[in-house]
Amino acid sequence: MKTAMQELIEELKANDVAHGMYWIKQPNDFFEKYLEKEKEQTCNAFSRGLGTELGLDWEDSEQYYNRIYQNK
Repeated sequence: MKTAMQELIEELKANDVAHGMYWIKQPNDFFEKYLEKEKEQTCNAFSRGLGTELGLDWEDSEQYYNRIYQNK
């Protein structure tokens, strides 16, 4: 499973759109910044929702994120 941001980045890279974005000096750094923010938001949502209910902490939310969204 991929997040919407991961799918968007793959689509941009596949169509070489990122290289046409001349206003972005380093496209990969640009995208990674937003992926990291998305990860933080997902982990926060997990911790506040299911994590609170089950007594899980931030580390558990990172494990959840990595298990679901990291397809490396």
